[in-house]
Amino acid sequence: MDDAARYRWIAAHILPHEPELRGWLRRRLGSFGDNDIDDLIQEAYSRIWTAEFATIRNGRPYLYTTVRHLLAEYARRSRIVPIELLGEIDALNIISEEPGPEQQVGARQELARLRAVVAELPPQCRRVFELRKFEGLSLRDIAQQMGLSEKTVENHLTRALARIASELAAATTPAESAHLESSAKSVDDTDCGTD
Repeated sequence: MDDAARYRWIAAHILPHEPELRGWLRRRLGSFGDNDIDDLIQEAYSRIWTAEFATIRNGRPYLYTTVRHLLAEYARRSRIVPIELLGEIDALNIISEEPGPEQQVGARQELARLRAVVAELPPQCRRVFELRKFEGLSLRDIAQQMGLSEKTVENHLTRALARIASELAAATTPAESAHLESSAKSVDDTDCGTD
């Protein structure tokens, strides 16, 4: 997988869960400051970057598992470990994949925003995005179905993802938007092109 594809995968499957993880870590790890949490999340991204994405079924539990392993490594390296950290590492084991009420409401709001942004995409760009992300078709299948080249399909998808990330970033907090916008900077999000 090339770097651009890795960026897109992380932007789609990992970045949306970072604010939730940061909040959870702040609430649960009182002994960790914001800089410690930043370092922990940065190291998690470093580890996720090298992962084989084809084997990851769901980004959220993978992110949490990565953080759990990092905390366990920290505890093993430290001579003095805050007692609450040991309990929190265990608590990370029981994080349910089922979203709680807060996450459900947030997810519904995010889905409504996503639908609005997708509806505003140019027709071909929108169709490529829907076929890939909602119906799970491969780039080759989309190209055949739409009568486009695979490269054109890839360009439509890249531009759709960049525009969606940019629009969603504009609707989030400044800290959350910095992560989303960085994934969209290298792609021209002003035009999805025509073919």
